[in-house]
Amino acid sequence: MDEHVDDFKPIKLCWSIQVKVLNKWRERSEAGYRTLRMILCDKRGSMIEAKINSELITEYDSEFKDGDWISLHHFELDLVTGDMRTTRHAYRINFLPSTILNLIPDKDDLHYTLYPSSFLDVLDDKLIRTYLINLIGYVVDIEDIKYSDPSKRSAGYAMTSFKIKDANNYVLPCVAIGDLAEHFHDEWKRTRSSRVVCVLRWWGVYKVSGHMVIQSVGRCSRLDLDPDMPEVADFRVNIWSCLGRLLRQALRGIEPERKFMCSGEVLEGDEFWISCLT
Repeated sequence: MDEHVDDFKPIKLCWSIQVKVLNKWRERSEAGYRTLRMILCDKRGSMIEAKINSELITEYDSEFKDGDWISLHHFELDLVTGDMRTTRHAYRINFLPSTILNLIPDKDDLHYTLYPSSFLDVLDDKLIRTYLINLIGYVVDIEDIKYSDPSKRSAGYAMTSFKIKDANNYVLPCVAIGDLAEHFHDEWKRTRSSRVVCVLRWWGVYKVSGHMVIQSVGRCSRLDLDPDMPEVADFRVNIWSCLGRLLRQALRGIEPERKFMCSGEVLEGDEFWISCLT
């Protein structure tokens, strides 16, 4: 019988679960020790991180990829410690030499997995910064890619800054580092949309000189422009809903809210809605 992620406690090894692989990446410690990390989600939407240690990577790595549904049997649970946690679960799955992994057919139960954070909660510093967050918004400002060492124009030294805006006109500054910086600029060059929706997954929240900044974290952070996701479709619907409300207020002679605080800036409320029509 398959258990649910929320039921996990480190009291046995004979767990059996069916989960979707939301993210998969490699990490290397300062001492050079390699691990394969994953974020897994069951059909109820509950998530847990998983880890495969160096000696087992070659055995499991080629068996699955991002987006696959898998069944896992016989593994142990470790307590999660430290900063920059990818899920809210107190434990992490640790693969054993005896762990069994099988691909299974996709399930239709799981449609929404993003669970984006509120821009206002970020700006008001209401979130626990130990946990990585997801965000969705329009790209409104992009800076050129920079390299920390101009003599080495490679991904490892790359950095770029940009801003995203939500349906309520709140703006968050974002910083992508390393491969993700080059990936963002490559994707931006390919886009054909006049209003590009950006989805950030597993990014860190930092406070810099009194302002909140969103920054990519290691190799686990993800960035997608105009992805085919139900959350993106809902976001676009919400934008037009807010625009319709603004127009109805204008027709009734109600002055729209003019100012929005966003990372230390004061924006004019109409600017965003006008740009949505172009």
